[in-house]
This record gives sequence, structure tokens and C-alpha cells, in this order.
Amino acid sequence: MTNPRSGFHGLFIPHVTPFDDSGALDLDSLERLTTHQTSIHGVAGLVSCARIGEGPVLGLEEKRRVYEVAGKIARKTGKVHIATIAPQSTDEAIRLIRDLETLPVDAVMIFPPLLLAWGKVESELKFRFFEDITRATRMPLVLFQVPVKSYWYDPATICRIASLDNVVAFKEASFDIDLFTETMKQLERAKASMAVLSGNDRFVAESYRLGASGALIGVANVATEKWAAMDLAAQQGDFDKAAALQQELEAVKEIVFSEPIVEAVARIKIVLNYEGLIKTATVRRPQLGISEEEQKRLLDSYRALKQTEFRSSHSVAMAS
Repeated sequence: MTNPRSGFHGLFIPHVTPFDDSGALDLDSLERLTTHQTSIHGVAGLVSCARIGEGPVLGLEEKRRVYEVAGKIARKTGKVHIATIAPQSTDEAIRLIRDLETLPVDAVMIFPPLLLAWGKVESELKFRFFEDITRATRMPLVLFQVPVKSYWYDPATICRIASLDNVVAFKEASFDIDLFTETMKQLERAKASMAVLSGNDRFVAESYRLGASGALIGVANVATEKWAAMDLAAQQGDFDKAAALQQELEAVKEIVFSEPIVEAVARIKIVLNYEGLIKTATVRRPQLGISEEEQKRLLDSYRALKQTEFRSSHSVAMAS
């Protein structure tokens, strides 16, 4: 039997969810966007309805439609499709996952329930949450270390959860390099086979040096080819090239995830709309979007990156 954890390496894109001017789902744009993203060499898979996909403001039926569209595109192109859920109880998690078993979904990434950040939460509760789920379903699961300290799983708990058979991957997005480093050390000592996907766009290249097997980053919706090239360089062990590519992407990354970070989705959608991949840059409340002045700065930065990419490609072609 194929190891269910073997496909969870490389670059995963938590794609945006396009809306039309009225705020309704724009499934035509979703199909166009995900078809484009899965066509890029180096993209390993798609992640639906994560934070960048505006999962917190989507209804359950809307999410199912997104899972279906993105999942069919991923399956058609041989990519992995991860659905994101945000359950508040063990029973709700199991119910949602069993429904996903009927859809084109290869794994489920679970946002930690609110109770896991309610005061001091013992590691046993966090472990049992996942243990109970794995006893109820064989669906591959993705653990998510969100960038909120009160939610963090400590390295020892991560290692315990990693020992569960169908926990296949871990998105580590603590943005804390010390915690990331210690987690990687303990997973190595435990001989854990769970894949680690970096969500730390500030140090993606360094994450590979420390043992990450891929990346799951929202900023990869923008300049996807360059993020994919960085991942491929790292997969080949060329960490210096990966670091150089990350440096090239720094300006766009900084403006996409400038404060207020909650508007990162709006910034990403503006670029995708500029590229003709989605029809509108509409986001849902309580997000407010960004000013025209900020839109101009964002697109100027993006165009500069594209021009640099063109010049680099042209130079390589001339040298050949």
C-alpha cells in the first residue's frame, strides 16, 4: 500500500475564494484560478477555505461548492486537494470530515477549536481531540500551528499527534523560528514520518534547511511561479538559490502582509484581478479592503517584480 504521507511535500496554495460584485461565489473565476495554479510546475496541491480562502465568512454549503470545484480541478491535474475546516467540538469535526469523504478531498486541515486557546490547556486534551477523530475516520489529517501563541501546540504534543496513523502533515505557521527549530529536532528524534509544511513566509527558505518538506503559504497566490521555483530549488538541496528567490519575493510579500494583516486577502485578490484570473477583488465583511493609494503601491511593487523576472529569464535565454 502507498504511504498516505508520501504526497504531502512541495508547494501547497491556499487559494482565494472569488466573489462577484454582489458578494456571491464566483465559481467560474474559481475554476479559472485553480486551473492556472495547478498548471504551474512545482505546485503540489491546493488548499480550500483556509483563512486566505475566507473560510471564516463562508457558509457550509458554500464551502462544499468550493471543495467540489477545486477538488475536481486538483484531481484532473494529479494534484493533492486539502479541505480546511474549523470545528468547535470533536463531534462537529467528525461530522464535517465524514461529509468530506464524499467529495474530491484528499486530506483535511483542522483549525484548532476555540477551547484549545481557553486559558491553560493541557496537552492531553489537544492530543485526545485528534485521537478521537482518527478513531472515527481514515481521512488523512493536517495539523495546523496557527500564528496565535495561545493556540500553539508544544513540540512534545506535536510529536504525539504525529504518531497517529492518519495525521499526514503539519502546517507550521507559528512565525517563531525557535519553536520551529525545536519542533523539527523533536520530530526527527521521534522518527516521525509526518510531513512538515512551512507556513512561515518570513523564513520559508530557512524552513527547508531545518527539514521542512514543503510550504503551505497564502502569499503563493501571488507570483506563484517564483514561489514554486523556490520550492523546487529547496527540494533539490540548493538552499542558497531558494534563499535568493525568497529575497526577490520579499517586497511583494511585505506589502501583501503589511498591517492590517486581516486585509491580506484583499491585496492578493487585487493582484489576481489585475492578472485576469478572477473577475473582481471583492472580499466579505468584516474585511474592508484597501485604499486606492495602497492598491497603486501594491500593483507597482508587483509589476516591478514581474519586470525583474522577465529580465532574469531574458538574460538566461541570451546566455543559452
